[in-house]
Amino acid sequence: MHRISQHMPRRDAMAEEWRRRQAERTSTGPSRARETEITLEPLSFDARSANELRPATFDQMVGQSRLKRLLRRIVANHATTGRPLDHIMLAGQSGTGKTTLGQVVAHESGAPVYQLLAPLDFATFDALRRCCHDGDVVIVDEIHLQQTGDRRGVTQAPDQETYFSVMEDRRLTTPTGMLPFPAITIIGATTDAGLLSEPFLNRFPLRLTLDPYTPAEMALLAMANAHQLGVHITADAGLMFGRASRTNPRQVNTYVKNAVALGYGSIDRAVAEEVIVELNGCTLDGLTTDMQGMLRCLLRSRRNNGKGEVVYQASVNTIATATGHSRDSKYVSLYVEPFLLQQGYVCVTHGGRQLTDRGVVRARAL
Repeated sequence: MHRISQHMPRRDAMAEEWRRRQAERTSTGPSRARETEITLEPLSFDARSANELRPATFDQMVGQSRLKRLLRRIVANHATTGRPLDHIMLAGQSGTGKTTLGQVVAHESGAPVYQLLAPLDFATFDALRRCCHDGDVVIVDEIHLQQTGDRRGVTQAPDQETYFSVMEDRRLTTPTGMLPFPAITIIGATTDAGLLSEPFLNRFPLRLTLDPYTPAEMALLAMANAHQLGVHITADAGLMFGRASRTNPRQVNTYVKNAVALGYGSIDRAVAEEVIVELNGCTLDGLTTDMQGMLRCLLRSRRNNGKGEVVYQASVNTIATATGHSRDSKYVSLYVEPFLLQQGYVCVTHGGRQLTDRGVVRARAL
């Protein structure tokens, strides 16, 4: 008891110091507000630079015909009525143009647009309150992180009720009361809408999922990007880039930029093959080195399933180890197997991942 009582005064002093620092951190006084004040600037669409591949208008944007047709009508109606755009949730795989579509909608509506990355903390909401006006658009990338937290560490993001009051009531909740908030439009972009709660999703009257791109659209995108970068590209090379991109516009952009980085002023079939195969290690149908490794791993994992049938099956941990990812099964699930599942090369079974008949043929051809 004597030893414990010796440390009690020190622990009390530490607790008091912690409370003092917390009070300073959450202080709303003028001096503290000046220290933590954030300044936000809207995006500029006045001119596209020579290396800017992101379109600014519906006409410049390749693909997504259905969504562009509907969003044109929504934007036109917004201009007629003068009301702010409804909140929009855009869902789709990484690199498929969610942020681009959000920027195009904002630009076409003529509203200033602010682009932020979730999770947003209270200071950011307060900065938006001070700099935004009615009708402004705020794009929030990876908005699902607002609920799951920042993967890099502990997040200081407020709970989703802050979003609700801003989006519906046009007010920002503070420890000392409610502050008026401008009637902004929030466009959320997410790769996984399933991570968002139903109450959160319900605050977005427009919930849109991006459509898959066709091979012709991907080839057209490659040619448009090459033109924007000032290089010539043949139709065959555009088709090769489109086929190897796994219907992902960002990957097409990467291929075109790679050709420019290699010093080519013109892109033909030979250049396209060099970029895809030699530089990126992909096959001409878009299989990355990890995807190829997964198919080879499964092909080597041949066994009898006890019913007289030969199967090619392995656990996700085995596949991760075989592809050099130290049993990181999450990496396989997120980045390697989705395209193989889409192509019908792999199926999910209770014993792990298994090659389909089509997958066996493709794996043997590697």
